[in-house]
Amino acid sequence: MRTKPRFLSVLAVAAIGLAACGGSDSDEPESSEAPEVSVAVTEPTDEFTEDTAAPEPVETEAPVETEAPVETEAPVETTPATEAPADTEAPVDGAAAGAAAVILDEWFIEAPTEYAAGEVTFTTTNNGGFPHELVVIQGESYDALPLADGGAVLEDDLPTGALLGRTDRLGGGGVEDLTVTLEPGNYVLVCNLGSGATSHAGQGQRLDITVT
Repeated sequence: MRTKPRFLSVLAVAAIGLAACGGSDSDEPESSEAPEVSVAVTEPTDEFTEDTAAPEPVETEAPVETEAPVETEAPVETTPATEAPADTEAPVDGAAAGAAAVILDEWFIEAPTEYAAGEVTFTTTNNGGFPHELVVIQGESYDALPLADGGAVLEDDLPTGALLGRTDRLGGGGVEDLTVTLEPGNYVLVCNLGSGATSHAGQGQRLDITVT
């Protein structure tokens, strides 16, 4: 705000008035000179004061832009590959191939009757209470084999190479594998223990099979 104080002295005017009206008791004429009066004049000034200095604006830094978080792809669940089960050789026309389970018991042999030609493993188990064995003989049938009285097979009378193999004598619960190679034709599975009336084969422990 700008102020210009101006002071005018009125002392001179008052002094002149007093001089005109006043008298003196002396016979000497009064001096007509007016007393000197000094007037103090205050010069106007162009200076001004501001009530309150306006605050200078404070520069604020712009906020730093932060990068948006990078989206990460969710891990792809992978399922471990499983190997396909190996193809097993299917029986030819319902014939057992490669392996066969054989059960020996009083007085029978339980096993497949048809086989595919080739190597066959007979897994033989004695489920009976007596010792038993498995003998594989090439022949048209059990009845066509040379037989002793009572039904036992006369092994010495078999053609050369007709007896293909046999297991050990198995006690009750015994298990043994017997592997033989079978050509197409007819064969006989038999338990050839005992003789005469006690022949296991004669009591029914025999089975005719066919290989194709």
